[in-house]
Amino acid sequence: MGNRLRKALTLETKSAPVILLTPIFVFLLAITIFPLIYAIATSFQYFHLSDPLGRSFVGFKNYAYLLEDPRFWNSLKNTFQFITFSLLFEITLGFVLALLLNQKFRGAGMAKTMVLLPMITTPVVVALIWVMILDPQFGIFNYLMGQLGLKPQTWLSQENTALWVIIGVDVWEWTLFVALVLLSGLQSLPGEPFESAKVDGASKWQTFIHLTLPMMTNYIVIALVFRFMDAFRWFDTIYVMTKGGPGTATETINMYGYLTGFHFLNMGYAATLGISMLLIIIILSQLLVKRVNMKGR
Repeated sequence: MGNRLRKALTLETKSAPVILLTPIFVFLLAITIFPLIYAIATSFQYFHLSDPLGRSFVGFKNYAYLLEDPRFWNSLKNTFQFITFSLLFEITLGFVLALLLNQKFRGAGMAKTMVLLPMITTPVVVALIWVMILDPQFGIFNYLMGQLGLKPQTWLSQENTALWVIIGVDVWEWTLFVALVLLSGLQSLPGEPFESAKVDGASKWQTFIHLTLPMMTNYIVIALVFRFMDAFRWFDTIYVMTKGGPGTATETINMYGYLTGFHFLNMGYAATLGISMLLIIIILSQLLVKRVNMKGR
């Protein structure tokens, strides 16, 4: 009896893994699986907070309305424009930065530490900083433009510039994350192929195109998938800087879902937008990974 009690207290039993993992499983179930099931169920209902007693099952009516909703298609266009250009700049600049950080130079350790600063800054703080920088009256950006003889601009109040500003802020904040992912890939590449290429007289450009780039494909995909999923649900910075405006110029699907649920109080349709966004992320991420795997074979 004493030996059994000792084993139970010190978790030296076959059931120890179950005992240790059960609280974590219950916690994850509470914060992920249950809200997901609830959101799916809500998306098939009429659920308006101004009429809580009128909640009822409506089948696929919310999804049918989604396909006919011009504001949804506009938010989808804004989302993909934001993602496309953000990822294009982040992968390109991140690769260049990773190649630079991969070189041996004085202060390399300090440089690698410094690149973490934008990433560890809270997105809301980043947004507030850029709002102050771009302020039409007191912002340093417009001040510098004035010193160059250029007319100050209301960057966040113009439809043709607001989304590009949001893209620029995202690139500023997350290019360094991409650079670190790609840097880890560069440092894990085997040295023999590069030594052979050097012996054969290959130029640096030829080595990069025919060796470095193909061998870095998996790391590029990892960075793309992580940034794609994160950029698709990006909300806090956009909310602080523009709240989806001016008009609907920077209204992404995430922002539209928030406005639908908490401004227009239509929780059923907001859940539909959220589930649709989740499906788009899953499908596109899987297509991207599968296409790269097929090329790798």
